[in-house]
Amino acid sequence: MSRPTPLNVAVVGAGLGGLSAAIALRRQGHLVKVFEASVVKKEIGAGIGIPPNAMRVLDAFGYDQKNLKSCEYRGVVEYSAAGGEGRPHVFKDQATNYGFQGCLCLRTAFHEELKRLALSEKGAGSPVELFLGMEVVDCDPEVGILTTKTGEKFEADIVIAADGIRSVLRTIVLGGPVVAPPIGACAFRWLADTSKFNGRPELDWVMKDGVSGGRFVRGPNGHKIFLYPCNDAKYVNATMIHTDKRDQDKHGWHTRATRDEVLEEYKDLAPPFKALIELIEEPVNLWQMRAVPILATWTKGRLALLGDAAHATFPTLGQGAAMAVEDAAALGCMLPLGTTPEEVPSRLAAYQDVRKARGEFVNKESVEQGTMPSKAGLFMRSEEMQDFLNGYDAIGVSQEHLNKTFGKSRIS
Repeated sequence: MSRPTPLNVAVVGAGLGGLSAAIALRRQGHLVKVFEASVVKKEIGAGIGIPPNAMRVLDAFGYDQKNLKSCEYRGVVEYSAAGGEGRPHVFKDQATNYGFQGCLCLRTAFHEELKRLALSEKGAGSPVELFLGMEVVDCDPEVGILTTKTGEKFEADIVIAADGIRSVLRTIVLGGPVVAPPIGACAFRWLADTSKFNGRPELDWVMKDGVSGGRFVRGPNGHKIFLYPCNDAKYVNATMIHTDKRDQDKHGWHTRATRDEVLEEYKDLAPPFKALIELIEEPVNLWQMRAVPILATWTKGRLALLGDAAHATFPTLGQGAAMAVEDAAALGCMLPLGTTPEEVPSRLAAYQDVRKARGEFVNKESVEQGTMPSKAGLFMRSEEMQDFLNGYDAIGVSQEHLNKTFGKSRIS
């Protein structure tokens, strides 16, 4: 009996979603090439939460926990900007209830571990080929031909657009540009060196007091601060969300700010919270908060959107990267070794069927909980929503959908 022929896969974008897709498809036995516009692809040096639903997929990928240098994420303590005692929100035991424990780490550590899994000679399938400095500007979705900015062409059986919130290939899928609109919110993002907390009891609220995990400070006029430890607790990641008074379309989506600007914006905070801001080492990243609108479709022919290209949203639920990892897991299930090039469009349609509603739920809820005062902090309070998101088995659900849609006899 002849061995099944692997598909030639092109992934556009070498971020967290693109590498996750590359790993999932490599593990199915396909030949994967990843095209990245940057000459040196590195994630922004900020923190990220990896919830149990994403940890389940990483476990299937064969990741090594110690490489993440992660910290525990067992709950959140909520504070008023005026000061006073914090209100704890302790999560149910995630390992017991969901099978996996969520964690907090640096994006760079997460990205490096995914890159290792994709490129290593060890592991299932052939190592992924990574092409840096290859900016893809066009795609023929019917035949799977990519065109780079320099005019080079590459042909693939399947193309995965993991090219982020400003996706170029999304235009191909939708037949026109879809831009994430300005919403009028932005966030300062920075890392605090925890060695500077020594001898500063006014900063005990950040890491020593209360449950291991996050700290949420609710301020006036929609100001919100979310903090958590990462990199073996050597750093605390800070995200400070507030109304953007600028005309967002006249400014870059990612710019720099100063410590004085942060202090001025958050001048109404109580002393313990200001004490943390005073530890800022410039520059501070200032990010516009934007979300991709709900899209009519994620697929066209042999081309499919994944991650932020499909559903970029606010970090409110801590599920943005997890949705990209789940997307990747679903793609791997829908495209087992033995899938023919002719079957790719129908398999991508099945991928959309199993992923679109969930991605859109996180998109919608993240924006609403980040912009509507009545819904602020809802995820922390809602055990039902935590169960729905954290307890999800992307591989199990996708495999069941594949079996139901195409029949077990046709799956290798």
